[in-house]
Amino acid sequence: MTESYLRQQKLVTHTWSPDGQYVALSIKNTSNADIYKVGQLEKIGTWQKVSTLKDASQQINVLSWSVDNKILIGSDDRSVYVYRNVNNTWSKDLVIITNEKAILSGEWAPNGQKCVVGTACHKAFVLFFEEKNNWWHNQQINCFYSSVTACRFHPSGRVLGLGSTDQTFKLVSCVIQDNINSEDQSYNGLFKDIKTFGEILVTINLNGWVNSIDFTQSGKKFAVAAHTGLIKQYSFNDDGSLIVENEDTNATYIKETKPFNKILYLNDSTMVGVGYDRKPVLLNCEPTLKFTSIIEKCLAAEGEVQKSGSIAAAKQMFSGKGQKTEDDKFGHQTAIACINKVNDSLISTSDVNGIINFWRI
Repeated sequence: MTESYLRQQKLVTHTWSPDGQYVALSIKNTSNADIYKVGQLEKIGTWQKVSTLKDASQQINVLSWSVDNKILIGSDDRSVYVYRNVNNTWSKDLVIITNEKAILSGEWAPNGQKCVVGTACHKAFVLFFEEKNNWWHNQQINCFYSSVTACRFHPSGRVLGLGSTDQTFKLVSCVIQDNINSEDQSYNGLFKDIKTFGEILVTINLNGWVNSIDFTQSGKKFAVAAHTGLIKQYSFNDDGSLIVENEDTNATYIKETKPFNKILYLNDSTMVGVGYDRKPVLLNCEPTLKFTSIIEKCLAAEGEVQKSGSIAAAKQMFSGKGQKTEDDKFGHQTAIACINKVNDSLISTSDVNGIINFWRI
């Protein structure tokens, strides 16, 4: 029933609880976020729906689960919601935000004490909790000419990577001076001395709007993927400035694949990208980005799908005449829209058709 429901209602995005026992799903044909207790990963039918968050009135584009068990929701209806789990019941916090258009992107900071959302009104909002007023307040970042389509916190939590349809990426400081408790005081890595908010530290121009951004776990490197297929990867000096040898070194088109909708660093030397190839693509990141391989089998298909099927599927896709192959039975039939890390050896992907797959790394 679960698989049938998801395929019927379609999906926008998904996010995992910190312990990996629950998953929240944004349902495309409704304005709901459904929360499931996960059974066997590869058998969605064993999952049990435990809650539904219904406050949004339009499609939910942003769904992020914090390290301390809060859920962030951003919707086409311009609203932002923060939920806490109290005695196994999800309760909604008051969020103060004046926003004119849809919420398109967002996530929690690594310590879960603040979050960011990007909007279609060319602004990003960093939200933080004010104890004295018992609400989530915000500070604006207004440095783009168009929609903010990608948001990512640096592991320090003190700077943000933001990408826009104005074809720029910006690295922006985001320390909340009025609520210093929202910062990780134990952090001692890169950008630990940042104390400003809204300061543009880096601007990078691309030849297309930004689809995705990610930082390595060490925080010493980041990458930006554009919808044209261009990926730019940079490393930081110890003072936070970029290491730039020449543009050809930093900019890459992965000729073996189609453009990526999402990218995710698995570690400092390996990245995975997903999009119109319908399967995760592994990239080597050192010293520059290079194609490694395509992950052919999802968890449910291990031992059941022949690799040669992918070649036949590609030929059929380009000809527009083919029928579904055995490979399609277990993979994605449309572009992958979302990727999440389940654990160090497993990732999950979802597409608009309501399919969730798991892939071993």
